[in-house]
Amino acid sequence: MSVDVPKDLHQARLIAIIEDDAGLATVFNDLFQFDGRWRCQILSDGQKAIDCLPDMGADLILLDVGLPNLDGASLYKMLQGHQKTRDTPIIVITGSYDWELHRMGLNAGLLLRKPFKMQELLVMVQALLPVEREG
Repeated sequence: MSVDVPKDLHQARLIAIIEDDAGLATVFNDLFQFDGRWRCQILSDGQKAIDCLPDMGADLILLDVGLPNLDGASLYKMLQGHQKTRDTPIIVITGSYDWELHRMGLNAGLLLRKPFKMQELLVMVQALLPVEREG
């Protein structure tokens, strides 16, 4: 018995999901992998993320602000300053208020505030990682 693998699976864009809420990370993963356009790598810890992300080659990073061991704001700044990740789009997900983000020194351009609709996230990802159609 063989399993049909979409021929464009190897071309699927990689989304790194940095989220410590396992349930939410699974929802994101399921949303993005549903039709095979994207593949995902989930990391639940800020320190593990900074150790892995530079060499992961992610096409997009979905970053929660509240993370263990290294907060998302610090991680964001490190990623923006790293040669291998500075051009990678980062969508910051937060429930924080503007003054809290300012206090953290986080001036993220792509920000999605909790609570949000999954469709909002999907639209952002589709805009940042358009699917190249064969034709």
